[in-house]
Amino acid sequence: MFELAEQEIFDLTIIGGGTTGLFAAYYGTMRKMKVKVIESQAQFGGKVMQFFPEKLIYDIGGFPAVFGETLVKQMIEQANRHQPVMINNEWIESIEQSGDLFILIAANGAKHFTKTILLATGSGTFHTKRTNEWQSLPFPEFRKQVATNLMDRDKYEDKNVIIVSDNKTGVGWALYLKDKATSVIVINSSNQFHHVKEADLEQLLESNVQVYFNSELTDLDVDDQQLKAVNITTENKINLRLKAEEMLTFHGLELQATPLNQWGGIETSIGRIV
Repeated sequence: MFELAEQEIFDLTIIGGGTTGLFAAYYGTMRKMKVKVIESQAQFGGKVMQFFPEKLIYDIGGFPAVFGETLVKQMIEQANRHQPVMINNEWIESIEQSGDLFILIAANGAKHFTKTILLATGSGTFHTKRTNEWQSLPFPEFRKQVATNLMDRDKYEDKNVIIVSDNKTGVGWALYLKDKATSVIVINSSNQFHHVKEADLEQLLESNVQVYFNSELTDLDVDDQQLKAVNITTENKINLRLKAEEMLTFHGLELQATPLNQWGGIETSIGRIV
């Protein structure tokens, strides 16, 4: 049994820190509610943060066009205006009820106590896949920080950028950065890019971007969490050292579905709340 008297109790706890959850946090705190936001990813912003930071979005009220990164950063700033509690890297596994309170239990054992829950999770959260050799590379703390989206895209300007990807997303990043970075090199462990449009592939191969197919990332040179170079083995079994200051990686996605059926009391149909 939980000792409720010792726990901080919130008026509203929002599960999901995407753009919907962020706006809900602002609105709740504006109405003087004590609000907590719980996000499973390391960053707030949800699917806009993951998939659209460098793209213009046209269906947001008040913005004829706005970059995804700009939208996310402004919504985070707005959400924080009245200082809700904002938590990252926590996945809610189960929900229990004690009288008029709900108890949210995270995978790491953390417990959150609230009078009301707002679900802003969508279908779940997407985790980016890495290359097969990723876990065998050195510098695990650095590897955790390697970007899997183009948030903070200005940091790549005038830098030597390595993109490790076999996917259309990596192609899109390279095309976006080719005129902004000092150099862009794409390392693809396959002989093709998955799901890419032929026109985008042609544009990539005709650009100043260097592409290595059937090549493996073998080593990292990192000094004080700053990337200096990477080593690769090409399809011809040639070992190359490539100067690099920034890195992005993307090899597809895995969906971690929102466990609505485990939370209880939620009627669903075809994966959605009725």
